[in-house]
Amino acid sequence: MRFFFRRFARRPSFFIIGCLSIFFAQSILNVFLLGYFEMEKMKEMWRSSFTLRAFFKPDVSSQVVESMRDKIENWSSVQEVTIVEQEEAHQRFLLYFGLSEEDLPVEENPFPASLEILPHRLEDLPALAREIKKIEVFDEVVYGGKNTENLLRFYHFFIRVGSIILLGVFIFVLLVIVSITGFRVRFHAEEIQVLRLMGATNRQIRFSFLGEGLIEGLLGGMSALVVSSLAFRVLLDFLHTSFPTFFWVKLEDFFLPLFIINVMMSSILSLVGTVVATRSLLRDKA
Repeated sequence: MRFFFRRFARRPSFFIIGCLSIFFAQSILNVFLLGYFEMEKMKEMWRSSFTLRAFFKPDVSSQVVESMRDKIENWSSVQEVTIVEQEEAHQRFLLYFGLSEEDLPVEENPFPASLEILPHRLEDLPALAREIKKIEVFDEVVYGGKNTENLLRFYHFFIRVGSIILLGVFIFVLLVIVSITGFRVRFHAEEIQVLRLMGATNRQIRFSFLGEGLIEGLLGGMSALVVSSLAFRVLLDFLHTSFPTFFWVKLEDFFLPLFIINVMMSSILSLVGTVVATRSLLRDKA
């Protein structure tokens, strides 16, 4: 620890730049995490709105309807299956359009029986619809359609673009940490030589730099956590107040994973960069 304070006193700029690079990377990651948890919240709230409806052919018996319900309910991607009988479908139609029996003077009920299928995940809807369409007893299969596909398309686009941006940011930060550690090792070359003369091994010297890198990572990550939490609190309070009917995530819902990721990622970034830099430089100076 005394080596850390001595190095910090001699050249604090190395330590500050290292902390700022970690803070920069973690802040961008935190923004991505906010968007990810918000998307997950929206998917969970809208999942019931995109229930798949499979309409049977007119001549299908009630025994077939029940057997198909039992079969589909056992699929791994399906959470719940509900039978909608012809009479219930008829009553739903009248209620939806505000009609009465007299407004629909037909001798035979034109509405077929159907299954309402709720998947475990919203992403499963398109594939589930394709599988059910292959079953001959069904006449038509409908679900959220373009709304579901647009939501899923945006979700996948967000994940892909966010992952690419994060990867670029992490590579950039790793290069910064490697460069800073390299400058630090060269700047303290005389001190390292003295430690070797006193009997210190490369591993012992490397551990002193790793400790310094770990402190940098933790300070940078915790700073990003504090700043991001305050900013997210203000932003989410504003959104909840301005748009109270929308499905906004709460900071309390994802603060724990945010805390864990900030601590883990900042430590890993800093340690990896320090290990890469010190392994070759200390070997060259041996």
